[in-house]
Amino acid sequence: MLKRMKEYSIYLIILVCINLFDKFSRVTGSQVLHIRGIPVSKSILYTPDRNFECLDGSLLIPFHYVNDDYCDCGDGSDEPGTSACRNGSFYCKNFGHESMYIPSTWVNDGICDCCDGTDEYSSNKQCVNNCHDLGKEARLEAQKVEELKRQGNKIRMEMASKGKQIKSDTQVHLMKLWVDYEEATRNKKEKEILKIQAEGRETLVLQKYKMVEPKDILSEGTTKEKELSQSEVEDYFKMLDSDNSNTVTIAELQTRITFDKDHNGVVSEDEAMFFLNNKKEVSLQEFIETAWGNIKPFVMLEQGIFTKPKHDEIEKKEEEKVQETLEEEQDDVKEKQDNVEEEQGNVEEEQDNVEEEQDNVEEEEGSTDEIEKEIEEQEQEVQYDEETQVLIDEATSARERYQEAEKAVNDLNNEIKLIEEKLQRDYGKEDEFVTLDGECFDYTDLEYIYSLCLFGKASQKSKSGGNEVSLGYWNEWVGAQDNKYSKMKYDKGLTCWNGPTRSTIVTLTCDKENKLVSVAEPNRCEYVMEFATPALCDSSTKLMDTHDEL
Repeated sequence: MLKRMKEYSIYLIILVCINLFDKFSRVTGSQVLHIRGIPVSKSILYTPDRNFECLDGSLLIPFHYVNDDYCDCGDGSDEPGTSACRNGSFYCKNFGHESMYIPSTWVNDGICDCCDGTDEYSSNKQCVNNCHDLGKEARLEAQKVEELKRQGNKIRMEMASKGKQIKSDTQVHLMKLWVDYEEATRNKKEKEILKIQAEGRETLVLQKYKMVEPKDILSEGTTKEKELSQSEVEDYFKMLDSDNSNTVTIAELQTRITFDKDHNGVVSEDEAMFFLNNKKEVSLQEFIETAWGNIKPFVMLEQGIFTKPKHDEIEKKEEEKVQETLEEEQDDVKEKQDNVEEEQGNVEEEQDNVEEEQDNVEEEEGSTDEIEKEIEEQEQEVQYDEETQVLIDEATSARERYQEAEKAVNDLNNEIKLIEEKLQRDYGKEDEFVTLDGECFDYTDLEYIYSLCLFGKASQKSKSGGNEVSLGYWNEWVGAQDNKYSKMKYDKGLTCWNGPTRSTIVTLTCDKENKLVSVAEPNRCEYVMEFATPALCDSSTKLMDTHDEL
């Protein structure tokens, strides 16, 4: 008896458990799964045996309010399967293809948006479930993408290997450039010392050298040196002091071609410092005491230490002299002719005299050319004596050698800066973008030819001609944190009319070859480009989400 009661008790317990399990199964397995418009992962949030809490936590409503075609929750979460909430979303399961969300307003609108047709469950639209066909096509496309990615990644690895080698070779080259730079700097200092010495000797002879004015061919004259008084020196200082700062600076001297010692058309900083006695600026007192000695010879040459006979004045005087002679001779001829008329008996003799006088007049006219030639010879530039010219030539040669040495130093310095800048540049996780530095690619549309030079600049040029327009210069990588090298930024391009400076964002995509795919201007003066390259075919980069939620 006791044994039978025990068996009955066990039976009751099992029966209760079966009933509870059946109830739970119907709640969780049947009723919850029939909530339209939600994925399986959110089923736990929609439990029919208790009130529903809006997913934003704003309201608690009876569960039978869910999908009743009336929007109660502010976030639209109570109507996932109807179009009641304008801000809601409907989940398409799309078995066999990619699941997706669509706006709730698309539900039962007569258009098949889900490939399984579940969004049109109560409309008159008969939707075909073509998820398996679409899924098959999508998987084939995904395989093509993966194959492209695989091949591109192989090329990317080659680019990375080559990039590392280039950077290594560049480091070696940089070390050699530093050695050359130090040697060039020493050579420059040596040439500078020789230049200073030669210019010192040149200045000395120029200070002593006196230019002699040519003799006036029409009258006797003597040379006269033009001296500059103290007030004239002060006036010259004020003239040089263009900014009225009471000092004369290197920059102010560089604006006056007078101080171009080597006659190359430019007043260098070294030339200006020479005249200022190796100072960057001088006051009036310093100008008079230390700088004027260097400046004076060149100022006197500029203003004229002598006054050349002016060609026009000489020519005028000569013409007047010749004219007077001609008039005198013509008067004599006329007088002779009058005498002929009065003394007809001596006609032949007088005619001979007239012819002789006319010959004299012609001779006077011919002498004019000789006079002009003599004037021209006298006006030729005065030549330095041999000793002075030798010193000037030596100084000029020393300046040329110094300038060559200085140029060599500057060229090396610029090259070093450029290389150091490149070595510090971010060329990707594995230097895969190194080989693209400086490479340019074009894209042509109906109106423009666009050019993209990697790590350089972006530009456009009209197909009908005209100047190139800068669309920006390389600035930085601006891709998302998990895909930094997917976007480039080029900025500070040519300023638009009444607008900002032009800028360009370049989006990089994976491909087996490098090419500029497209260019657009979505906003005024803001350009977007798409550039395909194997450098972006990183095997660790997720190209697309092919996950199906089943």
